[in-house]
Amino acid sequence: MESAAVNRQSQDDPLVPAPTPDLRFPTAAVIIALYALLAAIVIPVFPHFPSPNELTRWVLVASAVDDHSLEVSRAARILGPQFEDLAVIDGRQYSNKAPGAALVDSPGYLLARPFAGPPSPGNLRLVLTAMRWFGATLPLLLAALGFAHYARARGGDPALAIAAMLFATPLFAYGLLLFSHALTAAALFGAWLLLYLRDRGGFVAGVLIGVAVASEYPTLVPALVLIGGLLAQRSWGRLARVVAGGAPFALMLAIYQKLAFGSVLASPYTYEKLPEYRTLAHTGLFGLQAPNLGILMRLLFDPARGLFVFAPVIAAALLAIPAAKRALPRAAFVTLLLTPAALIAVYAGYPNWHGGWNVGPRYVAGAIPFLLFPLAFARGRHIAAILLGASAAAVVPITLTFPFPDRSFIMPWSTLALPLLRDGLVAPNFFHLMWRPLAIVIPFAIVAAAIIIATKRNALLAALGALLMFAIGSLAPAPSLTQQLRIGYIQEVYFEQRGAMARAVGGLPLPPRAVARARAEASLPPTSWPF
Repeated sequence: MESAAVNRQSQDDPLVPAPTPDLRFPTAAVIIALYALLAAIVIPVFPHFPSPNELTRWVLVASAVDDHSLEVSRAARILGPQFEDLAVIDGRQYSNKAPGAALVDSPGYLLARPFAGPPSPGNLRLVLTAMRWFGATLPLLLAALGFAHYARARGGDPALAIAAMLFATPLFAYGLLLFSHALTAAALFGAWLLLYLRDRGGFVAGVLIGVAVASEYPTLVPALVLIGGLLAQRSWGRLARVVAGGAPFALMLAIYQKLAFGSVLASPYTYEKLPEYRTLAHTGLFGLQAPNLGILMRLLFDPARGLFVFAPVIAAALLAIPAAKRALPRAAFVTLLLTPAALIAVYAGYPNWHGGWNVGPRYVAGAIPFLLFPLAFARGRHIAAILLGASAAAVVPITLTFPFPDRSFIMPWSTLALPLLRDGLVAPNFFHLMWRPLAIVIPFAIVAAAIIIATKRNALLAALGALLMFAIGSLAPAPSLTQQLRIGYIQEVYFEQRGAMARAVGGLPLPPRAVARARAEASLPPTSWPF
């Protein structure tokens, strides 16, 4: 424990002196190392599934490096004509995402490029995995290290909270995928740690805020909360350093938008390839509207996407808010609450709040480290252990099988993941190259080890929580014939299990449209995997 002097600091102090470095958090360190090990083993790049959100970043980096162009048409042709996540202007194609995440991903591409060669279907898996490590896994690991260090410096015990963040929330999935959500979560949370839990780091915090906003435009709102805290404290010097750190990213964003779309204020969303998203982007502010109570309730409690459905452990963290208030300076505590609230409020006004094929409410994943930080100061751990197990049961099975369920799968850990597991199907991982049973067992064993280490004597309570979550999942309606066909389609095309669609519908005639789509997708990259 830290000395009592740290905790007796006035709640009115605008800054907290940097604590004496204390890297002695072996339990948290082991949990973080287990996530790194899992991330090295699992390669969730599925055959014939050109994941739009991930590969749109690949086409931008590949085009910039190999073609010296922001226009991505040549690289996009590798993914087939139906590839979705593009912006089209005057016949030219660009990524439909903000460019910041691609910039962070690019070292992975540059490191893999000499071994992989020029862009091709055969090297997508290798290059995408290298990019994911830089753009998602490594930022999340660094955020977890910062979380552990500063929670401990304030007198907390971070192990259970770290396990929750890495293994029992949607961030578990997004640290293993080339989405931007783990990156923006790490950047926003890292900026908060540097601005409010130490007396230096304003420039680096500005860099992190710049990365977040340049990767996901709506993170500007929670970023303004972080900056607003400095304004409230009249911390002009730190504010100037934050602006200096973020300014290069604002300039980069302006230049990118000018070159690609003709104006520094342009957005790729208004040029979406798909008409429905293009129409949405022209409503409100690039699709964002005033917060809506109905959307908020679905964002939090929808059985296919809700935050508290996929991470009920957050409820235990909310119960620990009074303890966090006692441990943190006032500015740190207020911004800890307001930053995630701002992000959730932004997406409570977004009609496409569910985000398509993904695990949980991906757009608000950036709020998760903030919401979980109070858990490090919780006293009673029994409820937290139960909810930790329940949360892991919700996110781990679907992530380690097929982390792209559509919204028709209510409680997908039960309705989609369990059918895949019953057939011995899990996401591509290195142990498929050795022995299939190891490929199934080892990833789940790593997760179980992390949960046991985090909960210690309460490990049985965590197991009880997992069983309760599976029991709740069993209450989902029996899959319709359409859903059974969807499961069979995933097995036949993305897991290359011949005849799976026919088996899924009990030998009934297959819809011609599904057969035609399966044939077309079977020719798409990425290449096969030895399931």
